[in-house]
Amino acid sequence: MDSRTLLVVLLAAACGVLGWRWLRTGRYRRPDEGAPLPRHLWVAGVAPFVGLVVERGLVDRTWPVLLAPLALALAGLVLAAVDADVHRLPNAITLPLVPVQAVLLTVASATTGDWGAFARAGLAALLVGGGTVLLAFVLFGRSIGMGDAKLMVSIAPTLAWLGWSTLAVGVWLGFVIGGLVAAGLLVTRRAQRSTHLAFGPYLVAGAVLAVALA
Repeated sequence: MDSRTLLVVLLAAACGVLGWRWLRTGRYRRPDEGAPLPRHLWVAGVAPFVGLVVERGLVDRTWPVLLAPLALALAGLVLAAVDADVHRLPNAITLPLVPVQAVLLTVASATTGDWGAFARAGLAALLVGGGTVLLAFVLFGRSIGMGDAKLMVSIAPTLAWLGWSTLAVGVWLGFVIGGLVAAGLLVTRRAQRSTHLAFGPYLVAGAVLAVALA
């Protein structure tokens, strides 16, 4: 394992511990969500592996290019933990993630000089991210959730910066994974057709796989 890979794994591990400690505070819960708080320990355990997958997928890219996908993947771990507990995606993560990704993608373009990628990311944020938010608003309760849509505003530009094909593969894999999970829950009768399922974590999983294949 070279020095960069080791550093990314250690950074991801540290972020995983911070995410786990935040989850243990239960601050993402609403007053009426008073069930026993899960341990969420798996977040700290999985984070280094996620960091390794992202770093290996972008092994030929510079540090600034690596940061936005890495931040998205690690935030996705925390969102998955919240979703598993309360079945929603909190604004406390999805909203701040948008400017964070914008800054990191700007840094990536500034250091590489690839402003075409930045323009592509902005277009994806507007068309894919904004379109998803509009769809969730118009078809409220009958389509993708608003929390998932807000997350897509971060996912779309991050993947599009790497290429339109990466965006297409990431979104497709996200819906495939989410669909398989939903089908599994229906088959095992742990959910009904009317049950609202947050697809955000599965969209992030698809994004991470797309980065790994990039």
